[in-house]
Amino acid sequence: MKLYADLHIHTIHSDGILNPAKIFDMAEKIGLRAISITDHDTIDGCREARTLKGQYNIEFIDGIELSCFQYGREYHLLGYFIDINNNSLLQHLEGFRKARYRRGLKIIDKIQNLGLDLSFEEVLEKAGDAPIARPHFAMALADKKLVFSYKDAFNLYLADGKPCYEPKLQFPITKAKKLINDAGGVCILAHPGRNLSQQTLYDIIELGIDGIEVIHPTQDIELQKFYHNVCNQYWLLETGGSDFHGTRDYDYENFGKFVIPLSAVDSIRNHTLNRLY
Repeated sequence: MKLYADLHIHTIHSDGILNPAKIFDMAEKIGLRAISITDHDTIDGCREARTLKGQYNIEFIDGIELSCFQYGREYHLLGYFIDINNNSLLQHLEGFRKARYRRGLKIIDKIQNLGLDLSFEEVLEKAGDAPIARPHFAMALADKKLVFSYKDAFNLYLADGKPCYEPKLQFPITKAKKLINDAGGVCILAHPGRNLSQQTLYDIIELGIDGIEVIHPTQDIELQKFYHNVCNQYWLLETGGSDFHGTRDYDYENFGKFVIPLSAVDSIRNHTLNRLY
């Protein structure tokens, strides 16, 4: 029997709706042998998962998804096998949390200026202890019936170029890569199939990333083959996962469907060990 891993999962500690215990339960039920929690710009989910992993026959890998913004658009970098106690990483995450809060204030101003009856406190309630993000606004708008659905909140107000969009803090890919590598981890370009041109992909590869997320729900078989070939050409690691949040109906269908062989986890681990020596 082949053994599989899902290395892209979000929890209530960022913009997901399940806690790490429920993630472990779901993973165990479908037979996953390794998972990584990769919450946006926080390692709180990893901290909680570490207290639980001994209860399951599942390898847990500390992970994160860092938000980058440069050249007028957003990119995401995944980090695996990171030291979640690394001082530079923790300082960045604390500063980014504060920047997200300031960004949230700008977003709520735009929402209210459109005449929508939503308070910042209602959004903060959705975020809980997580760094505030657009999905929390979408959840609050949908719950108050100000939009038909979570998806409509993005399509009408929150997506790039929409009336309530507000860009994140400028944070270049090179700095994110250094942050992940200095914390002992590998740096992976997340879901390149989301409107990333081939030229931009090659430009990012030249910045020295360690790998590409080949398996992802937004990437069909042809794209997966393309990214697989790119990884072979440039000696890059291949990763993948469901990008589970729990906020979308198809999240539960994708969990267990978008996975990678356990051998790929070994390759990532060996890459981190080789860098140490």
